[in-house]
Amino acid sequence: MNSRIIGPAGVPDSAAPAVAQVTVRKLSASMAAAIREQMPSPARLPVADRLVWVEVLKAVALIWIWLNHLTERLFGYPYIANPSSVWPPFPERVAQLQPLHGHGWWDLPLNLLRYTGWAGDQGVQLFLILSGFGLTWGLLKRQGLTPLRVADFYRGRARRIYPAWWVVHLAVFAVFLALGKDTVLNGPEFFLSFVGIRATPPLLYYLVPAWWYVGVLIQLCLVYPLLWAALRRYGPLRLLLGVGGIALVVRGAGLMLLPAGIDAWARGAIFITRLPEFVCGISFAAWLFATPVRGDTRLRARSTLLLACVAYLLGTVLSLSLIGMTVAPVVLGVAAFVICYASLAHLRPGRVGPWVWIGRHSYALFLVHQPVISLLVPSDAGALSTALSIGAAIVLTVAGALLIERGADVVVGLGSGVGRRRVRRVVAGGVTVYALLFAADQAIRRLDPQEVFGWGERPSLEPDSVVGWRLKPARRTHLRWESYDYSVAANALGFPGPEYSSEKPAHTLRVLVTGDAFTSAEGVDTEQSWPRQLEYDLAQRVNPPARVEVLNFAITGYGPNQYAAVVEQFAPRYRPDLIVIGFFVNDFEDALMSTADFQSSIGFDRAPSDGWLSILTLAELRQWLKLHVGEDVYELLRRQPGPHGYFLGQFAALERDDPALSGAGRRRVAERLGEIARTARAIGARVLIAMIPAPVQVCRAQDLSYFPRFLDLQDTRRFDTDRPQRVVGEVAADLQLGFCDLRPALMTAPEGCPYRSHNLHWTVGGHRAVAEYLGQYLLGNGFIGTEARAQ
Repeated sequence: MNSRIIGPAGVPDSAAPAVAQVTVRKLSASMAAAIREQMPSPARLPVADRLVWVEVLKAVALIWIWLNHLTERLFGYPYIANPSSVWPPFPERVAQLQPLHGHGWWDLPLNLLRYTGWAGDQGVQLFLILSGFGLTWGLLKRQGLTPLRVADFYRGRARRIYPAWWVVHLAVFAVFLALGKDTVLNGPEFFLSFVGIRATPPLLYYLVPAWWYVGVLIQLCLVYPLLWAALRRYGPLRLLLGVGGIALVVRGAGLMLLPAGIDAWARGAIFITRLPEFVCGISFAAWLFATPVRGDTRLRARSTLLLACVAYLLGTVLSLSLIGMTVAPVVLGVAAFVICYASLAHLRPGRVGPWVWIGRHSYALFLVHQPVISLLVPSDAGALSTALSIGAAIVLTVAGALLIERGADVVVGLGSGVGRRRVRRVVAGGVTVYALLFAADQAIRRLDPQEVFGWGERPSLEPDSVVGWRLKPARRTHLRWESYDYSVAANALGFPGPEYSSEKPAHTLRVLVTGDAFTSAEGVDTEQSWPRQLEYDLAQRVNPPARVEVLNFAITGYGPNQYAAVVEQFAPRYRPDLIVIGFFVNDFEDALMSTADFQSSIGFDRAPSDGWLSILTLAELRQWLKLHVGEDVYELLRRQPGPHGYFLGQFAALERDDPALSGAGRRRVAERLGEIARTARAIGARVLIAMIPAPVQVCRAQDLSYFPRFLDLQDTRRFDTDRPQRVVGEVAADLQLGFCDLRPALMTAPEGCPYRSHNLHWTVGGHRAVAEYLGQYLLGNGFIGTEARAQ
């Protein structure tokens, strides 16, 4: 065996003893003697073999972490080893670990995958141990135990971590923009993460949850010079017992005293909570470097392996309790390290080639794998679709990692002439591609504008302290987006339609209408909305003739909370004879949303939809591709309905198990309609709920371009197409309110399907049909009579 691979890099064998005498003075006497004894020995393990097994263990750690995120996607989030402020009671944590059953012969492989993946946090522990091991082993090889050149160390670590980190940030940022999630620029989080700061709870899981590990790794690298100095002075054993012990005490104290931040503390938002595993790696490296043969023999001994297996079982049990989580990660990590070392350290090089490749590319693979799993692997698809998605995720993860590494090489190469020339070519190509995409974006803005950076109606809206939001008062706004091209006219109050005096003229029938976009009305000019047409129709039909006023207090996006606020605010002032609520099938869900959530979704706090950020980030092009390309790709890959088409059709409201219609949503709707009923009784007005159906309750699939593939509305096990109307009818009856189902009017509309083929709302013909039907209904069912108009 060639002994020249034994000594520090660049130091000839003849000089090794002299170097050892200089570099180990501050180490313990026994350690110094061991290093001095082993450095010239030809009998120890080759360095190259050791590097191979380190790469193999890194591959094991990465695959384990990959399985962890895959199983969390497929089987849900495990309670074990994941304490949080909402950790369920101990019996529930244990109960979650019961085996799956009912899948026939698939039970065994499914449970094996589930348990192996749920234990994947041990992959993180392995990475932490291997990080400390790799740093220390490399330094011992290069310089023995001489003082660390801190600036050079930090420069080398930054060169290793940051180029790929920056590239993957930009890549994920681009993907988020492509998916329409431009809110990544709303705060400082992106820029803090870009420089490696992920130490606060909001930052810990920012963008990609798995990246918390890189944040703690950067912190550990920052404190490593102090740990190296302690290793030189005190040796590996005292370093492990001292620093590791103190860190465990601090970790345990945080778990007991920080109930609101348990998750972030246990995970490793602050480096000290994961310092024990890192210090174990440092101590392992120093121990094996000093006594390679004895250390290898002890690690592979049967007694050691048995002890590691017992420790692993003990650590698993400890992972179920909060106090146990003080030591469980380090116990599990060390046990897994010993088991893996004993099993894999002496495999022949020819048999571990793929493992070595994964280990050497583990950093880039780690950065890419979780977003790919989240993007491609469905959580509720069939076996074949899931298997195909997993295969696609593996391929895309490998391809993405290689691209990230290529980008990192470009970043590193900026300091050389060749690198600069390469960058210039890349920049030139990128500018050309961007110019073409920019032109496409501008074309879409003019020919087929999209809904970006919030709601398409946002240019016409403003926040309001009473009802949440309203139209910009006394203003007419032209809106054009996603097949819509219309104008909305607001009165001085900020609601659609003309001005009306709060003083009600004699012999006047006054109707107050509120509702959402179907009533306000989205997609058609304000003058063509059904409240305006109803006003005209009633004026022609009432007998004896009378003045008719239909006051429209509907705004796009309103739900039961806003309906009640509108009626409470304006009904006592305008004293209507009748209050009509345009109630849509998704109002149960809207009732559970806060005003702040609505305002955020509208986009009041976001950049203008036609501003520089929207233009530079190609927001219109990205949204167009998402709807016209991404939706189809999503359905084909996942074999399930695309989210946009599913939303436009309002299929969720028709599902049998939609909790909003039977739980908190129904209770909230009943409360808000009850408030409206009480306000109406106080002013002597009647109330009618006009139930607006979902498009798919009225139109055929071929009438709606967005009707999803792979969906059968006739599947009675999944859908109950009468449920929303039935539930609202029951609530109305309980409150003694009028109820009118608009499905008959819309199903018999003269023009056919009255909903827009490319969007959610009614055509002009739909508004016409509803106005005629409601006029007949009000007159024929006693809602309008002479007594209602008497003053």
